[in-house]
Amino acid sequence: ALVGVLILLFEFLMARFELAEVYHAPSLAIALMFIALPALVSSGSSLGAQVIKPIGQDRASLQDSSALRSYSYIILLAFWMGLVAMLYIALGLLDVPDDRRFSIAAFAMFSPSVLAYGRILGSSWRALRQSSKKIAGGEPSPFHNHTPSARQQAVAQIVNFNLVAMPFVAFNTFLSLAVLLWNPTLLSHSDRVLALPEYRPQTTFMEEGGLLGFGLIELFSFIPVEGIRVPIVSMVLLFLLLNVAIIGFLFVYEVARILFLDVQDVSGAGGIKLADSRLLRAERSQQAKVLNFCFTGFAGQSMLLLALGMITFWDSSFLPQQAQCGTWDSTVCAVLTKDALEELTWMLSSGGQVAFLTIWTKSLRVGSRLDDITFDAAVEGNRARFSEMEDMIYLKKQPLTTLIANDEWVKALGQLDGVLKGHGEELDGLALGRKTGAIMTLYSGFGRWNEAEEQAVSLLALRGGKEAEMARLTLAAASLAQRDLPESKPRLNLLAEDDIESARLQWVASLFKPKSRPLDKRYKPLLAMDSTTKRNIDLVQRFESNTACSELKSLNTPAGRMFLLGDLARMRLARRSEDALDLLERFIKKNAIESWIHGEVVRCLLHLDQGRVNTAVVMAEELAKEHGRHPHLRALLGHLSRSGLTPHSSSEITDMEWATESGLNVAEVWANKHVVSPPPGFNKKSERKHAWSANAWIANGPDNELTIAAKKGINGWKMLAKIDQSALPACLFLHLTGLVVTIGGMPVDLGFPGGLDLKSIQNKGLLDLSS
Repeated sequence: ALVGVLILLFEFLMARFELAEVYHAPSLAIALMFIALPALVSSGSSLGAQVIKPIGQDRASLQDSSALRSYSYIILLAFWMGLVAMLYIALGLLDVPDDRRFSIAAFAMFSPSVLAYGRILGSSWRALRQSSKKIAGGEPSPFHNHTPSARQQAVAQIVNFNLVAMPFVAFNTFLSLAVLLWNPTLLSHSDRVLALPEYRPQTTFMEEGGLLGFGLIELFSFIPVEGIRVPIVSMVLLFLLLNVAIIGFLFVYEVARILFLDVQDVSGAGGIKLADSRLLRAERSQQAKVLNFCFTGFAGQSMLLLALGMITFWDSSFLPQQAQCGTWDSTVCAVLTKDALEELTWMLSSGGQVAFLTIWTKSLRVGSRLDDITFDAAVEGNRARFSEMEDMIYLKKQPLTTLIANDEWVKALGQLDGVLKGHGEELDGLALGRKTGAIMTLYSGFGRWNEAEEQAVSLLALRGGKEAEMARLTLAAASLAQRDLPESKPRLNLLAEDDIESARLQWVASLFKPKSRPLDKRYKPLLAMDSTTKRNIDLVQRFESNTACSELKSLNTPAGRMFLLGDLARMRLARRSEDALDLLERFIKKNAIESWIHGEVVRCLLHLDQGRVNTAVVMAEELAKEHGRHPHLRALLGHLSRSGLTPHSSSEITDMEWATESGLNVAEVWANKHVVSPPPGFNKKSERKHAWSANAWIANGPDNELTIAAKKGINGWKMLAKIDQSALPACLFLHLTGLVVTIGGMPVDLGFPGGLDLKSIQNKGLLDLSS
């Protein structure tokens, strides 16, 4: 767009200084194309930003724009162009003059950009004004946390002047339009102005800068010296006419910073929401979209106005006339006439100013509170200093991932209690990061992936380093757990390539979509030697053969224990609880395990299956004396209390509990809270669908039900309606796991979705990584 404007400028200068006899048609054609195409893109980008709901508005979602979302912008622009074409035809049927038809239709075509300009600058005005004023004075602003250079001060001074003038210019435009609508012929210049040699009569006073421009022309006509009068009038009228273009051009970077920091939310009202606030700080793809919009939404419209101003300001002398038109006589010259372009220029300029004035007025009350807000960017130095002291402030403790991996939930929740207490106002930023990371870890270990995802996004917005790596692993795992493969793609691309935890997630993603997402060969050597991946492969193969228990040796590792508990759940479904109890007790004895609360909870459940209720109750009550806050134990105690076998246990203050203990309607909240765990019951269609998507092993039974359901693919959930739920073992959700990966060494469950394409998985070599 800028190149197109420069071509026009040099064409004009060459003709003005007689360096060329005529305008060069090829150059003009290129210039018009370079200006028109970005202007169309600007219109489409602005229209899409205002019509299409931004990603991440409902929940934390970092997915890249899908092909459908990208095409929707093009389809929306095409639809808008169709509406504009219909308007143009309708104006013709109403016998509207061709010049006015063109100007009205062109204004309608570019009106989304005009409206976007008004909405963004109107809502951001106070923040821009505050920032530019401080920078112009040589001080750092809340949004530029450094002492400005001389160049930055000069630019800020220009920006500040324009900002101060914007409301006045916009108000002048509003009044001028009101007068024009009331009586277009109300104002006419005096004979003194008409006698000036440089004056050219205009169709309306809007082409002279409205009421203000009209008055200044009358005022400056008293200046007798032409060399003084003409430049002053020219500069004032150029500013009034091109205020929108100048501001749009200058503010691309300033507005980018305001949008990037999402300051418009607190600076004003009525702005355009491009992305969730946390996502802007957490994800580069979202940051790129904001920067992209600042150029595509502003640059095209600003350069179009600049070009129109150049063409029309000098009384359209730049337009090819008569013989100069040549082959364009019946095409370009017939459309791009003086009156049409001049009218379009003031329409676009006026539209932007009126839109700005509307939003600016609406934002006055909101923006007045901006001075009361302290922006965190101003204390970055303190945050960095405190981060270095973090381990000293919070004391060196075992990582939460290690505690959860070792099933020490009571200690983990105790650490969380300490973090939630905080350490004073001065450490709020540091405490918030610590708290967010802790809650993210606990939710991940608990399989509460929706909440874990929310916390991971917040953590990415706050911190970097190792915690950012953990957060990115959590986000990728959350997308896979939610079966949101489009969302997982950009998240997986940001993971380290030489890390085994990242490689496992890449393998799971390929497992879910073997045809469209083949596993990269560079991950295979890592995975081929990985014991966790071997057991995941074994689980897939056993699903096809309907085999509840693995023949692989059970490992006494956090991941190995999770696999074992999952197999015990599958054995319970197959009515082999006694065998499962023998397997569990042999494993505990062989590895001399003294404390494993989750294992003991499952042992209680196995005793319940076999009718040894008193044994199960005594064991559970004994465990509760020291480990009453353990979430799995609390769920077991809740089941026993609802059966009238034990008293009600106390509530958990940290929300780290199963939905069955939350006091909420389990049927309503389960799918959102426990995305990879089948619900306790599935009487409704939605519950059966969730159960099949979460962990298809729930269909396992003594009568080959899983094999029948697996043959139905994604419709296997229909088989669940035939299962006798009264015969299902109690509290299966406590240990029915599926595919297991690790995050920071902590094993997490991704479930086992029904409908896996087992044939394609086999063909793509995902079950034979050694080849």
